[in-house]
Amino acid sequence: MTEISRRVTLAWIAAASASAFAAGPSKAAQNGSPSPWNDAAVPPITVPGYGHDPDLKAAAVPWPLTLNPHQRAILRLAADLMLPADARSPSGGSLPLDAFLDEWISAPYPQQQQDRALIVPGLAWLDEEAGRRLGLDFVSASDAQRRAVFDTVAFRDKVLPGYEQPAQFFARLRGLMLAGFYTLPEGIADIGYLGNTPLSGDYPGPTPEAMANLNASLIKLGLKPFSPG
Repeated sequence: MTEISRRVTLAWIAAASASAFAAGPSKAAQNGSPSPWNDAAVPPITVPGYGHDPDLKAAAVPWPLTLNPHQRAILRLAADLMLPADARSPSGGSLPLDAFLDEWISAPYPQQQQDRALIVPGLAWLDEEAGRRLGLDFVSASDAQRRAVFDTVAFRDKVLPGYEQPAQFFARLRGLMLAGFYTLPEGIADIGYLGNTPLSGDYPGPTPEAMANLNASLIKLGLKPFSPG
């Protein structure tokens, strides 16, 4: 998978994650028929109390996790490919993004359960596709081989017929990886976010540059510029 900067990825991930993946032309060679997508329903989580909000005062895991060690290993390798290390940040696979994904798809809320029904079969598909091509599971494949599997589903205008549903999985997985990364201290530092930083003394107010930018925007909108005091 082509390595691009995280900032470029962040700029288009929202649109890419939400868009339907239609089959399009590809310069890549056909690799035979894709592995079938398993449409069998993911078994529901059934434990006492599941489906209720956790008791935040109780020091207990609020719900059982979904993924096994092998699936978590797939996520760490996927995180490395999606978020390679650069001069500013470590690779995604070195961060607890697999734990974030496991917690996310195990939570008893509609969006998380919808994602669970996509992510769990998607991880199985990666193993099936790697096995079909290489006779190996996704974890046992080389980095270059894993990239080749991802390349069939990573680019919206190059998704081959039969790969549409795996492409949807890839897009959602990538979006969740980025969401997890940019809520970690490493991701916050990567974008230079300065919020949640306490100030000592009185609040100085916005800088003259910020006020000038605000007023320029207000004028463009036909609104009255802000005048303090």
